[in-house]
Amino acid sequence: RAVTFSKDVATIFQAKCESCHQPGSIARMARGTYKDARPWARSIKAKVQARLMPPWHIDKTVGIQSFKNDISLSDEQIDLIARWVDNGAPQG
Repeated sequence: RAVTFSKDVATIFQAKCESCHQPGSIARMARGTYKDARPWARSIKAKVQARLMPPWHIDKTVGIQSFKNDISLSDEQIDLIARWVDNGAPQG
Protein backbone atom coordinates (compact mmCIF):
# COMPACT_ATOMS: atom_id res chain seq x y z
CA ARG A 1 0.00 0.00 0.00
CA ALA A 2 1.07 3.58 -0.55
CA VAL A 3 2.75 5.35 2.34
CA THR A 4 1.68 8.96 2.87
CA PHE A 5 2.70 11.73 5.20
CA SER A 6 -0.75 12.22 6.72
CA LYS A 7 -1.51 8.53 7.23
CA ASP A 8 1.90 7.13 8.20
CA VAL A 9 4.82 9.53 8.55
CA ALA A 10 3.24 12.36 10.56
CA THR A 11 2.63 10.10 13.56
CA ILE A 12 6.28 9.01 13.56
CA PHE A 13 7.47 12.62 13.37
CA GLN A 14 5.09 13.62 16.18
CA ALA A 15 6.34 10.86 18.46
CA LYS A 16 10.04 10.92 17.64
CA CYS A 17 11.03 14.24 16.04
CA GLU A 18 8.83 17.13 17.06
CA SER A 19 10.20 17.50 20.57
CA CYS A 20 13.29 19.04 18.94
CA HIS A 21 12.10 19.89 15.41
CA GLN A 22 9.65 22.69 16.10
CA PRO A 23 9.83 26.48 15.80
CA GLY A 24 11.99 28.00 18.51
CA SER A 25 13.50 24.68 19.58
CA ILE A 26 17.03 23.27 19.29
CA ALA A 27 16.72 21.71 15.82
CA ARG A 28 16.95 23.77 12.66
CA MET A 29 13.97 22.54 10.67
CA ALA A 30 10.40 22.08 11.83
CA ARG A 31 8.74 18.73 11.07
CA GLY A 32 5.22 19.38 12.32
CA THR A 33 3.47 19.77 8.99
CA TYR A 34 3.73 18.36 5.50
CA LYS A 35 4.76 21.81 4.26
CA ASP A 36 7.63 21.82 6.78
CA ALA A 37 8.83 18.29 6.08
CA ARG A 38 8.38 17.86 2.32
CA PRO A 39 11.35 20.01 1.17
CA TRP A 40 13.62 17.94 3.39
CA ALA A 41 12.28 14.48 2.44
CA ARG A 42 15.47 13.11 0.84
CA SER A 43 17.64 14.46 3.63
CA ILE A 44 15.30 12.98 6.24
CA LYS A 45 15.50 9.58 4.55
CA ALA A 46 19.30 9.68 4.43
CA LYS A 47 19.61 10.73 8.09
CA VAL A 48 17.18 8.16 9.46
CA GLN A 49 18.62 5.32 7.39
CA ALA A 50 22.11 6.20 8.65
CA ARG A 51 20.60 6.33 12.17
CA LEU A 52 21.92 9.85 12.64
CA MET A 53 18.41 11.13 13.35
CA PRO A 54 16.87 11.09 15.78
CA PRO A 55 20.07 11.16 17.81
CA TRP A 56 20.32 8.11 20.05
CA HIS A 57 23.85 7.20 21.00
CA ILE A 58 23.15 4.13 23.09
CA ASP A 59 24.05 0.72 21.69
CA LYS A 60 20.95 -1.40 22.21
CA THR A 61 22.86 -4.58 21.50
CA VAL A 62 24.84 -4.30 24.74
CA GLY A 63 23.40 -4.30 28.23
CA ILE A 64 20.03 -2.70 28.82
CA GLN A 65 17.71 -3.04 25.83
CA SER A 66 14.77 -0.84 26.82
CA PHE A 67 14.91 2.82 27.80
CA LYS A 68 12.33 5.27 29.10
CA ASN A 69 11.71 8.08 26.57
CA ASP A 70 13.58 6.24 23.81
CA ILE A 71 13.34 8.41 20.67
CA SER A 72 15.16 6.02 18.37
CA LEU A 73 13.31 4.72 15.33
CA SER A 74 12.42 1.08 14.79
CA ASP A 75 13.41 -0.65 11.56
CA GLU A 76 9.73 -0.53 10.56
CA GLN A 77 9.52 3.23 11.10
CA ILE A 78 12.69 3.80 9.07
CA ASP A 79 11.25 1.64 6.30
CA LEU A 80 8.00 3.64 6.26
CA ILE A 81 9.88 6.94 5.98
CA ALA A 82 12.08 5.55 3.19
CA ARG A 83 9.06 4.22 1.29
CA TRP A 84 7.32 7.58 1.67
CA VAL A 85 10.30 9.38 0.13
CA ASP A 86 10.81 6.76 -2.59
CA ASN A 87 7.16 7.17 -3.63
CA GLY A 88 7.55 10.94 -4.12
CA ALA A 89 6.74 11.97 -0.53
CA PRO A 90 2.95 12.26 -1.05
CA GLN A 91 0.86 14.17 1.46
CA GLY A 92 -2.10 11.81 1.50
